[in-house]
Amino acid sequence: MKHFILTIAILISVNGIAFAQKITNIRQVDFTNYTHKIGDETIKFKNGLQKTECEIDENGIPSGDIWNIEKDFIHFGDLDGDGKEEAFISTIANVCSGNMITKEAVLVYKLQKGKIVKLPEFEYFEEACEIGKECDFARNPGVSLSYDAEMKAIVVETFFATDEDALCCPSLHLETWYKWDGSAFKQFKKSKIEPVKPETK
Repeated sequence: MKHFILTIAILISVNGIAFAQKITNIRQVDFTNYTHKIGDETIKFKNGLQKTECEIDENGIPSGDIWNIEKDFIHFGDLDGDGKEEAFISTIANVCSGNMITKEAVLVYKLQKGKIVKLPEFEYFEEACEIGKECDFARNPGVSLSYDAEMKAIVVETFFATDEDALCCPSLHLETWYKWDGSAFKQFKKSKIEPVKPETK
């Protein structure tokens, strides 16, 4: 009898675990505690930070890069027109124990047959001026993302600083739209470089 009760308890436990792990909506996924592939790196995150140790040199100064994802960096929207949301995330790497951005990427995931599938990364970097021409402002690292429901597109907002701007506070921005074509994200619309509105700065 005890064996029978124990068997039932195990089955309930196993079924409970299986049910808890079943993904029916991409918003169920905690991407701040997730293993992401960024470029050629496979990076495990815990509470939004890359699980790694800072490198300490002989003078006790930390170095190396730490990738991070904040909850505000995660967005959702139907990008492929199938009626289901995808997740798209901006992620940055900072110098260990500092706030200087050294790397950045946009990651996109879809839910396919109950599994999370990563879509190809895409280049979104914008130059502040044409190649070969003198330029009086430069792109700041880091981007802001949003979803255009009408276009079913990711909107990447890129920031630029003039020589008169503090490093923290670029005064210009540009918006670029990217649509999924079935195999890759392609740029199809771009605004002009304009002053940053106070509420988005």
